[in-house]
Amino acid sequence: MLRNEVVGTITLIAFLVAIFQAEVLIATAFKYTSSQALLNSVPRDAKIIIAATIGPFIHQGPRHLTDNLGVLLVAGAYLEYQYNRRFLYLFYPLVGYLAAWVPLLMGSVGSVGASGVTFGLTSWLLVHSISRLLEMGYEGTLDLRILHLTAVFFGLVKAREAVALLGMMDGADDVTHFFGAFLGLFLGLRFVLDYYGLSIGGWIQRLE
Repeated sequence: MLRNEVVGTITLIAFLVAIFQAEVLIATAFKYTSSQALLNSVPRDAKIIIAATIGPFIHQGPRHLTDNLGVLLVAGAYLEYQYNRRFLYLFYPLVGYLAAWVPLLMGSVGSVGASGVTFGLTSWLLVHSISRLLEMGYEGTLDLRILHLTAVFFGLVKAREAVALLGMMDGADDVTHFFGAFLGLFLGLRFVLDYYGLSIGGWIQRLE
C-alpha cells in the first residue's frame, strides 16, 4: 500500500507535530501566550544552545509548522517513494543540523524550524525529477515518467526562492534556507548517481 512506501515521511510529520504540542504545553505551563513568546523570552546564550541542539525540530508557531509540514509531505513522500525511508532519515538530521549551524558559526543566535530541511528536500527532488525526465528522453520513449514533470515544477518554485536569497540574504533564517538548498543539491546529486548505479568518476568518464 502507498502509506507503507511513505511511512518515513508520515513518521517525521507526526514527530514534529508531537514536539510542537510539547512546546505549546511548556509555554502554557510557564504562562506564555505562545511557543514563539517562550522562545523569544530566553537569553541569547540559551537561544544559541536551542538552535544548535533541537533547532531543526521545533517551530515558532502553527503557521511556521504547517508551512514546513506541507513541503515535507510533498517532497518527502515523493523522495521516499523513489528511494526509501533510510535516505530520508539520514537526510533530515544531516541537512537540518548543518544548515542550522552555519548562521551560528557566523555569530548569529541561529534559527529554528525544519525550513533548512525542506529547502534541501526540494533541491534533491528537483535533481531527481529532472534525471527521470532525461532518462525517458534518452530512451526516446513517452511513458508515466512524464509525471515527474509535476515534481520539476514544484522544485523550481523553491529553487527560485533559494536563488532569490542570494540578493537579499538577511538574518539567520535566510542563511539556513540557502545552505539547506545548497546541501540538498549536493546530496541530491550524490543520491541520484547512486540511484543509477553511477559514481562521480564514472559519470565524468561517460561525459568524455
